[in-house]
Amino acid sequence: MQNTGYSSANTIRTVAAREITVALRNKSILITLAVLTIATLGAIGFLSWKSSQDDGEGAPTVVVVGLDKQALEAGLPAESTGSIVPGKGGPADKPLDISTAGSRDEAVQQVKDGKDAALIAANPGYELISDGRVDQRVQESITTALVSLGQREALAKVNVAPEAFRAALPDTSMRTTNLKEEESSVNIAAVITVLVGVGIMSYFIILFAGNIGARVTEEKSSRIVEILLASVRPIDFLAGKLIGNALVGFAATLIVLSVGTIGVLVTGLADGLAFDFATVPLLLIAFLLGLLFFGGLYAAAGSLISRTEDLQSAGSPVLLLLLGMVYAPFIGVTKMDSTVMQVLAWIPPFSLTTAPLEYAAGNLGLLGVVASFALAALVTAGALALVAKIYRYSILHNGSKLTWREALKQS
Repeated sequence: MQNTGYSSANTIRTVAAREITVALRNKSILITLAVLTIATLGAIGFLSWKSSQDDGEGAPTVVVVGLDKQALEAGLPAESTGSIVPGKGGPADKPLDISTAGSRDEAVQQVKDGKDAALIAANPGYELISDGRVDQRVQESITTALVSLGQREALAKVNVAPEAFRAALPDTSMRTTNLKEEESSVNIAAVITVLVGVGIMSYFIILFAGNIGARVTEEKSSRIVEILLASVRPIDFLAGKLIGNALVGFAATLIVLSVGTIGVLVTGLADGLAFDFATVPLLLIAFLLGLLFFGGLYAAAGSLISRTEDLQSAGSPVLLLLLGMVYAPFIGVTKMDSTVMQVLAWIPPFSLTTAPLEYAAGNLGLLGVVASFALAALVTAGALALVAKIYRYSILHNGSKLTWREALKQS
């Protein structure tokens, strides 16, 4: 005898598959995914190109007239250390590419043709010529080299060897220590990277949560839901709708985050960046919790009304909460060690965006993020239980628009 009993699992699976099909045919979702993916690749490509351009730039070019090139190069500061120690530089680590010219006019023409500056020996002193403002580092290097050159000439006049003078000269190098930086060693690059990921995650939550609310309202206004709920349970129908959209949203978020992560690794932009890639799965978990939380609330908002044009007013409380979650990390990114940000990292749903940021800043450990997300999961489960009661009561209600207070009271 064939078993024709009702199956909740089969209903949820069928509705979820239907929601996935509808979402994959939604042009706005597909266009958004394509635009974000292309934008991510474009941003990575631009940063990679910019990085290669910066790496490929040689030392600034300076043409000299009336000066000994080798003597001037010997007085350049060491580029590798950035220290300014007269007489201790050299051609191997010179911060300037020095060439010579036969006359001032020739040097001026070379500056017009692209040289960064020209240094002319005048009597007395020197003349520095540039086509525009001279870079400060170039000017400092030239000044250091001239001081070293003058020092050598002065020592030669008094019959003192430069080597003996340097040996007698005490160490005047200075190391700076910033107490504020030592107290707060925040990895800014990692924070910005996580902030971009949080922005992508939040955008997809807004997109798919709003899509769930619109789908519920559309089905209710067309009376299709009355036919569907004649054979399935409202809770199973809602569960399938949430799961289907969550799967598509998760896949979309995974695609964009994966493209960004792989692109950063392939182009070498992550070289030297102390970034914990455990943040990527944390963002995916935050997306799932956020979509279930706000998707459920938007589904409840959609069930309160019978016209799609009323969804904005019915969903305004949800939207305010959602915007608070989205903007909290962007507003507090400059004050991540503040009490407000540390408290928000434990208050759902704000913790879904602030906790990963606090983790990237080093203010919250991995176990702390897991505990914060566990608390968010409990709150999400409670919210879904409340949504289920509201949905069960209001989805078949026709006539005047229900308010949240009325729906909560009746359910």
